[in-house]
Amino acid sequence: MPIPQKVIEPIAEKKILFKASINKIRNYLFTRLLRLREGFSLITRVKQGGLLLAKFKNTMYLTHIQTSIFRDDRQFKLFLFLSLSSIFDCLLVFYRTYHAEFDWQLIQSFSDFKLYRGAYGTFFFLIWNLFLAWVPYWLAMALDLATRLKPQLSRWSIAFLLGSWLLFFPNAPYIVTDLLHLKERTSMPHWYDVLLFTSFVWTGLLVGFSSLFEIQRFLKSRFSNTFSWFLTTLAIFLSAFGVYMGRFQRWNSWDIIRNPFTLIRQQIHILMNPMDNLGTLGVAVVLSGFMLTGYLTLNALRETVNE
Repeated sequence: MPIPQKVIEPIAEKKILFKASINKIRNYLFTRLLRLREGFSLITRVKQGGLLLAKFKNTMYLTHIQTSIFRDDRQFKLFLFLSLSSIFDCLLVFYRTYHAEFDWQLIQSFSDFKLYRGAYGTFFFLIWNLFLAWVPYWLAMALDLATRLKPQLSRWSIAFLLGSWLLFFPNAPYIVTDLLHLKERTSMPHWYDVLLFTSFVWTGLLVGFSSLFEIQRFLKSRFSNTFSWFLTTLAIFLSAFGVYMGRFQRWNSWDIIRNPFTLIRQQIHILMNPMDNLGTLGVAVVLSGFMLTGYLTLNALRETVNE
């Protein structure tokens, strides 16, 4: 028996309505998922943009520091590599204390580093001497920065910076004399101590020569090339004599302020009677020759690289 038409038509209409409802729900869900996807994409882009902005700001900040403090990229890179070399030297000393099983509980204050600077094979005095070797470099950089920021810098300011640099410059080659402490010890392989001392000496000399480069560059801007070389050579000889004063007479850089008359009187006596102190005064002569030939070599190497 056939189904009446009146029954078929309502069923067909319900099927059509049902399919339409399904299509609406599907379209609605698809639209919501699409918008959700776009939202996640927008969030991702915002995050990426924020990271890029942060990186850009950090880069700009570092660039600002580099351009405001350092003269150019070469000066900045030299400072960076000297800093890395100094950090490496300090790590060598700290590893040595670890290998020698140094009791760090003995260090209760900063003055304890001075008390144990050489005891138990700590070699803390190398770190202190390397720090002092950095002082003339900072003074030379300060002179370069001051003259760039204020080209018409007063003569008194220039004289103060140059005098302070000359006063502390012997601290850089002084670290060479620390090789006198090098001897074979049971707490550490001898080859390690040899490399440790050599690394400190190398870094100290490079820091000192770098400061001398800056000072000679300043002198060339004010005087002739010949006169700048004369003053540079004189500074090398004076620094070598300063090393002699520090190592054998046990004077410090700041003693020129604390006890100037005794210091000057003793040096006049040494210069008036050089034969009586020839054994130790010869250190100044040999060290000045060593520094001068080393500086000339590095200067020639720098000119060769820059060509």
